[in-house]
Amino acid sequence: MSSKNPAIGIPAFATSADGDRLLARLQELVPALRERGQAAEEAGRLPEATIDDLKTMDAFRAVVPTRYGGMELPFPYIPQIFRLLGRGCTSTAWCMGFLIYHNFQFAHFPADAQDEVWGGRGYTMAPGQVMPSGKAVAVDGGYRLSGRWGYATGILHGDWMLLSAPVEKDGETLPVQRFYVPVEEFEILDTWHVSGMKATGSKDVTLDDAFVPAHRTITVEALRERTGPGLAVNDRPLWRVPLLTFMVFGAVGPMVGAAEAMLELVGDSLKTKIGAYSGDKQQGLMSQRMRVARLRMELAATIGLWEQTIARIWAEVTAGTTPSRETRIEARMVVSHVAAKCAAIVEELAIAAGSRGTYLASPVQRFRRDAGSLATHALFEYDHVANLFGGTLLDVELPKDAMI
Repeated sequence: MSSKNPAIGIPAFATSADGDRLLARLQELVPALRERGQAAEEAGRLPEATIDDLKTMDAFRAVVPTRYGGMELPFPYIPQIFRLLGRGCTSTAWCMGFLIYHNFQFAHFPADAQDEVWGGRGYTMAPGQVMPSGKAVAVDGGYRLSGRWGYATGILHGDWMLLSAPVEKDGETLPVQRFYVPVEEFEILDTWHVSGMKATGSKDVTLDDAFVPAHRTITVEALRERTGPGLAVNDRPLWRVPLLTFMVFGAVGPMVGAAEAMLELVGDSLKTKIGAYSGDKQQGLMSQRMRVARLRMELAATIGLWEQTIARIWAEVTAGTTPSRETRIEARMVVSHVAAKCAAIVEELAIAAGSRGTYLASPVQRFRRDAGSLATHALFEYDHVANLFGGTLLDVELPKDAMI
């Protein structure tokens, strides 16, 4: 990576000039994202200025095939996009990161679908909900889709929405499928009343008997196991990264960025902070110096593990190897560990910041609430993932339907 951003670890065998330029511009955007944070939270959505900034720097083309004018960046760049946005605003990183990342899923869909979503402006801004819900009924030419889906992050800014539903055909239940549907066909419900991640606008949505053409769907298993029809044309290394592996490393990026931001912000405040009752200058306290030193090392080690694992996966797929199931569950374990460590670092720093960090105008309290909220996400569930990963270390076979 360029000297402008030496803390970003892109392995030498994965460098991209387009990727370097994008990361540098994202870093430049960090101050603006912090300034916009309170207004975004109060509005319950991201400001159009942020969307425009990301469009101007072509961020939404990061995970689009080059034949559609995309960057098709090496995998190690994608989590760093989430991370850098996270240095400015956790909610922005989560929401925009996934609108950028979800282009990856469309590469698995049929060629007709790819032409539809990328053939115009060359990228899509597609929110995506993970857990299956609702019901799809097979009909001539496609499906009739109805139901309610929660946590539709990015729905206020999107064009298509990705969602999953079980399928019925002639009274028989078929495997769960992944669909994409125009955002304007959904009813958006006013459900996002939360204590953290407010600016993501992750509202519930409903569909009532919407028709979905057959080319707008593939099975969830095809996505997870890399057997989608689109991979016949998207056969370069980026598309060989397993879907869940691709997703989770990006998903934890906002928490990495939040922890880095907190070290910066709280560290700066401790340089001038004076204890209200003790009168001690915090800069001169050995305990505060030791805290900052320890947390800096803990975060550096955590980021090192995260980046090292990303580089190992990229090395495998560029060598033509598909990561094993054991590698994939280890990757999920790494991400759960990173999420837990970053959340703990953010929380300890928030306490060290003192009461001034609780003012609404302070980004400290927003990073604290957003990171604490994001740490509860099912993608980062520690016990379940550790149980599966620990089992592999003791020669226990992974369940066939494990989310890896």
